[in-house]
Amino acid sequence: MNASSGNNTQLSWYVCIDHGYAVQMLFGAAQALCFLLGTPALVWCLWLCLSGSLCGGVKPTQIFPVNLFVVELVFCVECLLEVISYLLIWNSTMLRQAVYFLYIVSWTCRPLLQSCICVERYLAVAQPVTFLKYRLRRYRVVCSTIVWVLSLTHACFPIALIGFKKTAAHVLISVYCLGVVVISLCCFFILRVLKQPGPGEVEGGRGGEKKQGMTDPHKMRAFGIILSKLVIILTCSILVVVGWATLSSSLEITCNVFPMLMIVNIFSVLVSPLMHLYREGRLSCRRGPETR
Repeated sequence: MNASSGNNTQLSWYVCIDHGYAVQMLFGAAQALCFLLGTPALVWCLWLCLSGSLCGGVKPTQIFPVNLFVVELVFCVECLLEVISYLLIWNSTMLRQAVYFLYIVSWTCRPLLQSCICVERYLAVAQPVTFLKYRLRRYRVVCSTIVWVLSLTHACFPIALIGFKKTAAHVLISVYCLGVVVISLCCFFILRVLKQPGPGEVEGGRGGEKKQGMTDPHKMRAFGIILSKLVIILTCSILVVVGWATLSSSLEITCNVFPMLMIVNIFSVLVSPLMHLYREGRLSCRRGPETR
């Protein structure tokens, strides 16, 4: 991602440092911190999901979250390797290829798996009959396999070219735009369903009039969780699309604006594991696990 040709990240690092841009140092520190904080949290989440399902296998509803945790873990490893590549005096082609491969796999898998999770939640809330029809584990395994195959196939092309090319950036932008559309639509329909009063929330009045009864606290809690996730996902996705679209347009954007946009997305890796640990009652701010 050089300022002139977009060749690779390591060249961008040295060019920006030579021109006195300190944001690249902050970007490297954010990557190191992401690895130190994200790796143990993600490993803990994977252990919680897998340890409780050793006898009967992973639960169908945990297929997509487990795959998402694995993708975020791959991203944390990529952050570590990229920081190591910054510190090396020589330019290691093998290390650079490994960074590119993990980078593209993680950034392609994430929006696709998040879209699968949102579609699953939409079916569970708005289309319960269809959700029960496809409740078996094999359907989720097939979808997860397709996502991984597409991501690995996409990652092989930039590796063969030995560099992060504009074609790879265009594909990633397209994938994120598709993810934004799917996630937004699913969350919108879910929020609309949750806002509608249930049978016990509407009471009949005189002359056939109706008035709003007590709101279900579980629906309100689900509404808040989905709305917060939607805001986080849309914010991070929009920043990624804007960052990649403006990359290499000038040295100022490549060395200052792009790293700041990516720093926000780097720390978004911690959102999913922290929310999962919170729901499981594993954080000190919450006492007692949630009954499932």
